[in-house]
Amino acid sequence: MSDAGNEIICPNCGFHATGNYCSACGQETHLHKETFWGLVMHFVGDYFHYDSKFWMTMKALWFSPGKLTIAYWNKQRMRYIKPVSLYIFISAVYFLLSVNSNFQYMKLDTGDNKSVKKPVSTYPSYKLENTLPHDSKMENYIDKKWDKIKVKYPDTTEFFNEKLTHNVPKIFFFMIPVLAMLLKLVFLRRKDLLFADHAIFALHYHSFWFSLFLLSEFNLPNNIEAVLLPILMLLTACYFVAALHNVYKINYRKSIAAAFFIGISYAVLLAVAFLASLFIVIATA
Repeated sequence: MSDAGNEIICPNCGFHATGNYCSACGQETHLHKETFWGLVMHFVGDYFHYDSKFWMTMKALWFSPGKLTIAYWNKQRMRYIKPVSLYIFISAVYFLLSVNSNFQYMKLDTGDNKSVKKPVSTYPSYKLENTLPHDSKMENYIDKKWDKIKVKYPDTTEFFNEKLTHNVPKIFFFMIPVLAMLLKLVFLRRKDLLFADHAIFALHYHSFWFSLFLLSEFNLPNNIEAVLLPILMLLTACYFVAALHNVYKINYRKSIAAAFFIGISYAVLLAVAFLASLFIVIATA
């Protein structure tokens, strides 16, 4: 039974509502004591609503390059998960799996016929003294920092694993506005697009990248992984070209040219970000 025309005080926000739902906050205006069965039904309904929304979002993300960005630009925002929430969820899963896969375990003989497990990094060892310019002040500074690091971390690769692995998610989050900036530069003539519009595209593309490369974080045989990684890189490149074509309404020749320029620029800036992170880690050790 509807109460249209009868003024009701919303129990949630205090708004003077008319009807069965508050027009200010969306809550039902007629609520009764909840039964246990009612709680169960609400839980099931909310779960399957989110579950269907999640899979609908992932389907659009994987199989329709640029569809989520176009929907967001067109203000169709209730049917899909929000770009920031999607990125945070997928990247969190990716980095959690990545941290686990970056450590192998080996058995150490303790002398009493017992074995213990010790994490061994898959990262290469770092030889900074051979890569830095020959400057006495810089060398002295690095030597002091290096000695300080070795006191706390006899195995320096463990130090880099701990610090850099912690910083990698921050670096990629920083790269989202970088990609948006590159898109803004390439499509500078599109006065109808704001920086935030490009950032939405960047969030969706990074979400796709991380969701696809989740496949590489499982313990696969080396021969399969060697074939899988180039395929994943090719797929992300093709996806980027298709997304540019669909979202920015340009032909594939221009999409390929734009993807090439953005890809090279992104890779260079990403390398700079990693080097900067490396030196910050050493400087703050």
